[in-house]
Amino acid sequence: MASPFTLSQHWTFNLMDDPKRLAFVMARYQFVADMCPPQCSMIELGCSEGIGLPLLMEKATRYTGVDIDAPALTFARKNWPEPRFTFLHDDVLGKSFGTFDCVFSLDVIEHIAREREHLFFEAVHRNTNSDGIAVVGTPNLAAEAYQSESSRIGHINLFSAARLKQSLAAYFHHVFLFGINDEMVHTGYHNMCHYLIALACNKKVLS
Repeated sequence: MASPFTLSQHWTFNLMDDPKRLAFVMARYQFVADMCPPQCSMIELGCSEGIGLPLLMEKATRYTGVDIDAPALTFARKNWPEPRFTFLHDDVLGKSFGTFDCVFSLDVIEHIAREREHLFFEAVHRNTNSDGIAVVGTPNLAAEAYQSESSRIGHINLFSAARLKQSLAAYFHHVFLFGINDEMVHTGYHNMCHYLIALACNKKVLS
C-alpha cells in the first residue's frame, strides 16, 4: 500500500460529515472478507476507490475492481499499486472479466434501472468460478421511508428481500439472505433491517 493513504473528495466528505456511515460501509466489506476463503481471487463490481481493500487484502491473492468512475479509480490505483490489485475503467453490466473465487458488489444494483438489472446479475454469474461465491449488498426497499433525499434520488431500483433472493436464485442453486443494521449482521425479520446482503453459491449452468 502506498503511503500516505489518500481518500477521494467523496469519502473525505463522508468521513467529516457523517463518520458512522463509513463504519457501516466497512462492516459490509467485513462480511465479504469473512465469507471469502483464504488465498482467493476476487472481483468487485462497482469498486469506486477500493475503500474496502484494507479488510479484503489479507484474503486476496488477486483483486480486480471495476468501475465507471474514472476519478475514483485514480485514487484506487494510487493507494493500491501492488501488481495483485487491478482496477478497470468499465461498465460491469453483462460483462466477463475472467472467473474468480469471490464476486461481490455492494451498493450498486440500486443505481441500475430495473429493465437493465438482468445485465448486472449476468455479470455476477459470468465472473464467478463454478465453485466460487457471490455476495450482493443493497439497501432494503422496506427502509425506503427512512432514506435521505439524496439517497432517494439515486436509488432508482430498491430490492425487497424476496426479490433479491429470487433474482440471484435464477443464477445460483443456493442463496442465503442476511440483514444488516448498522454494523450488526443478522438473520432476523428482513422488513426490520436497513440493508440486505445475499450470499450465493453453486453456480447454475445456463443455456
